[in-house]
Amino acid sequence: MKLFKKTGLIPSLVFFIASCSYLPDDLIIPSAVTIYEYRDYIEINPTSNQYSKTGLVFYPGGLVDPHAYIQPLSKFAIAGKAHKVVIVKMPGNLAVLDGNKAAWIYNDFPDVQQWVIGGHSLGGVMACSVVDKYPDFFKGLVLMAAYPRSSTNLNDWSGSVLSLRGQYDGLVDSLKISSYIGLLPTPWWIHGFSDYPEGKVPKTVYFTIPGGNHSQFGNYGIQKGDGVATITHEAQAELVSSLILKFFIENGWEYGN
Repeated sequence: MKLFKKTGLIPSLVFFIASCSYLPDDLIIPSAVTIYEYRDYIEINPTSNQYSKTGLVFYPGGLVDPHAYIQPLSKFAIAGKAHKVVIVKMPGNLAVLDGNKAAWIYNDFPDVQQWVIGGHSLGGVMACSVVDKYPDFFKGLVLMAAYPRSSTNLNDWSGSVLSLRGQYDGLVDSLKISSYIGLLPTPWWIHGFSDYPEGKVPKTVYFTIPGGNHSQFGNYGIQKGDGVATITHEAQAELVSSLILKFFIENGWEYGN
């Protein structure tokens, strides 16, 4: 197991913004994944080096250190046939400052044939924007407590969307999510795996995580203004991983080398 500890070290670049960031809690990473650090990315790679040719590139939430997503996304990296997951590092931990970074993912990781993009909160907002700008670059979109901004319209996008929200999210309520339904493909609400739609049909699948909140999509403690979760961080991460895996399976992205 690899143990990553939270530190108080903050880069001098964009010091004021970064000093407001949410830093990761202590992270215990399973030995089944290997973490690689680059200037622009954190790569989570199955240690076996065998994985689906569809990868997941992820934008962190606003002012959240990207390392805070290593532990929960590692669960997805080793789920099913396993997957390469790439967390994008943003200047000042704000995706809005460089929202097009994922557009270069094919050049930087040529061993992956196609990509799904995901994002948490502000990261999800910017993930929508990069899909709007480069619609053919991504097969799917995973939103965690996020929605498109009003200038982004993905209603006729040919990809598929999974939109997740915690029941006790104090920062993004269900009304806010509902307000932007018209900017995403046809909505489909589910309450569990049994009513998940089968097959690759362009649509947005909406699911509210029972007992979940905003902060537990990452691993950085409780964000100011968030509600109190009634499930553990581990339970929320496991459910999110299972839902993303189901999303991959139903869209035909779950295949090996």
